[in-house]
Amino acid sequence: MKSRMLILLFSVALLSGCIQKDYVFFGESENWRVQYVVTDDNSCNSTKGYIKYLNNDPLPEQLEFSVDNKEGASISLDENGMFFMPYGCSNATEGSELKATIKWNSQSETIQLQLK
Repeated sequence: MKSRMLILLFSVALLSGCIQKDYVFFGESENWRVQYVVTDDNSCNSTKGYIKYLNNDPLPEQLEFSVDNKEGASISLDENGMFFMPYGCSNATEGSELKATIKWNSQSETIQLQLK
């Protein structure tokens, strides 16, 4: 009986250490919508997300985008005005304050990302 209880407790402890938590950060301006998801996976805190152009003006051909104070990247939007971020790593956690910076056509916006 004791061994079964120990095995059960050990299993619960092991499984609780494997649970991943997603932190979804979201922000929007007149021109852009940004969603940035950080998965707390006890290693690099993997990231994914997207940006979407909301303006009715023609899509910018190129833009620079950065989030989480990382070095910016030059990207292109798809025909729907979206860019899906490749997987990456982040130090962001539940209490982080994140900003996304987007530069296009001689314009620039910084968007505060709030935890959803």
